[in-house]
Amino acid sequence: MNATLSYSIVGNKKSVSSTLSGYSPSQEVRELTQKVKADYAIGDEVINRPFEEFNGVSLIERMNQDQTAWLSWNPQPSQDPEGGWRFSGIRPMTRNKVISTAAHLTSQLVIPMIHAQNDKDEDDRYAAYVMRDLLEFNIKRSNYELAFLYGVISALVNPVTYFKVCYSTAKQEIWKKKKKVEVDDDELSGFQFYLVPADEIFIGNPYVFDLQKQPFVIHKRLISFDEAQGLYEKHKNWKFVRPGIKSVFNADNGLFYDVEDPNDILVEEVTYYCRRKDTQCVFVNGIYMSNDNVEYNPFIHRTNEDKPKYPFVKMGAEPIDGMRFFAYKSLVAKLQNDQEGLDRAWQMYHDANFLATYPPTITIGAGKIDKSVIVPATNTDLKKDASITPLNIVNPAHMQASIFEFERSINDSSQDPQLQGNQGKQPQTARQSILIQQNAQTNLGIMGKMIGAAVKEIGELMLDDVIRFQTIGKTEEILGGIPKMKFRTFVIPNKTVEGRNTTEVIRFKEDMLGLEMTEDEKSQKELEMYAETGDERHIYDVNPELFARMSYLISVDYEQMMQRNSNFEKAFKLETYDRAIDNPLILNDPEKAALITRDFLMEPLVGGDAEKYVPDVQRNMQQAAALLTPQTQGNGLAQRVTQSGALEPTMAQ
Repeated sequence: MNATLSYSIVGNKKSVSSTLSGYSPSQEVRELTQKVKADYAIGDEVINRPFEEFNGVSLIERMNQDQTAWLSWNPQPSQDPEGGWRFSGIRPMTRNKVISTAAHLTSQLVIPMIHAQNDKDEDDRYAAYVMRDLLEFNIKRSNYELAFLYGVISALVNPVTYFKVCYSTAKQEIWKKKKKVEVDDDELSGFQFYLVPADEIFIGNPYVFDLQKQPFVIHKRLISFDEAQGLYEKHKNWKFVRPGIKSVFNADNGLFYDVEDPNDILVEEVTYYCRRKDTQCVFVNGIYMSNDNVEYNPFIHRTNEDKPKYPFVKMGAEPIDGMRFFAYKSLVAKLQNDQEGLDRAWQMYHDANFLATYPPTITIGAGKIDKSVIVPATNTDLKKDASITPLNIVNPAHMQASIFEFERSINDSSQDPQLQGNQGKQPQTARQSILIQQNAQTNLGIMGKMIGAAVKEIGELMLDDVIRFQTIGKTEEILGGIPKMKFRTFVIPNKTVEGRNTTEVIRFKEDMLGLEMTEDEKSQKELEMYAETGDERHIYDVNPELFARMSYLISVDYEQMMQRNSNFEKAFKLETYDRAIDNPLILNDPEKAALITRDFLMEPLVGGDAEKYVPDVQRNMQQAAALLTPQTQGNGLAQRVTQSGALEPTMAQ
């Protein structure tokens, strides 16, 4: 058999020389490679197929058109000497709408609501609260906020975008006391969130909306050779990976051939996922980089029930059909026609103004007078009976009316200008604020629900990783060589609870494993924990085994993404306070009046410091009663109920 053959790369007319590869894997790897290659071809055809849902263009073409409109580059000026004077600029209104809509949808850090249920089908509010705090802890200590902002923008711009969630543990070498030691890499460890563009994800069926129901998902990306080496250099097949060379499998003879790759700097990493078969494997430049036993390539991402799940979340702006097509209608595509009309009217408006300022002229007996004579300090000699008549044939007002109509149409399709803060007066009353917010929820409601659904799925993926990686213990040796399990403790500062800044501490404890407590024992333990912490900290001791066995349900209130901005929120709360504080029902109840003062007057202004400005009504009443009752003064002791509900002894004044 010849060692060389002619091979033509798709999209490149020039054939390149291919040689028999030194890479020769087992028959099982060849069969898996052939399967992945066939699915890869299906996925590649899907993203390049014209769809009626995209008005006869492919996903790639639709994405490129939307990206061009989003970037709002001005076209190159005309080189035609006759038409070079015409204005060719465009209005970046679509870009501004995308930015303002994304800002509105991401104005609040949306953390999913958690509902927990134990193996006895009983609701567990404390487990749900702890899990939500753990999600918040990880969100605030990762790149989630920035990645999510870019993800929302990408979802508004593109027909579909993907958000990847993964949990990793990475090491790095550092110099310590003149020696190199290996330590945890804080930047690459923990939760990592990635945006994946639409052209990097291949799916099996474009008419399956739910990503988790796809027969397979393939993630193709180009990475540097150094990055690939850091990931895969310990694999036995790494020695066959070379920049600028791809290994291509020939199904006809079952052999691999080395093919020159025009991109000789980056390498192609292809990760293949098949959820139903619980198979996840990697190829780098066509070379297999996973388990020698091809039957055992389990998913890395798994649920708390140890079931595989694709680590991707699909995002988009508006639906195309009844949950049938896999992609969406982007906000940019929705505004395309109005934007094109606006640009044309904008250009004609400026052209008309230019003509009105420097109108063309008709001359009689004066010869040809061109623009060269309209220059300061020039002199033009005309014949005695010559006449010059301006040619007034334009009216910019017509284009101004067109611009107004196109702008109105764009606003109707996206977001009210007043919510962008660039038109109109600030609302004077809470009622006006509410009406504006209601209009915003109507216009952005569908997009908010779409993004909210994505937040829910992101939370589900995060929840799986929290249980699998952060609630497990590590074995450590203590004095005497006795092994002991050490579990993590999570500290969450600056939590505003009942108008007060507190720190929450979540402790997964070994001594709670297998422990069963009665209600009285739980109450006694809670009192001991309160004595340990006081009002400044809240401690949650958690049984890691029971916590991991819980069933968790995640929900997202999309209206969280439509929160009033701070000025509207303050105006609303202050107006509510003004009316509530005069209500006789509240005036006659000092405790309720104190709560109204804390939540609607002080908290909007000072946040978690609100509590220190509000008098303790119960304590003041007890002190006043103690002063008026002589027998109470004798023992000097009273009790007050703290805001947490616990009894706390205090000295009477």
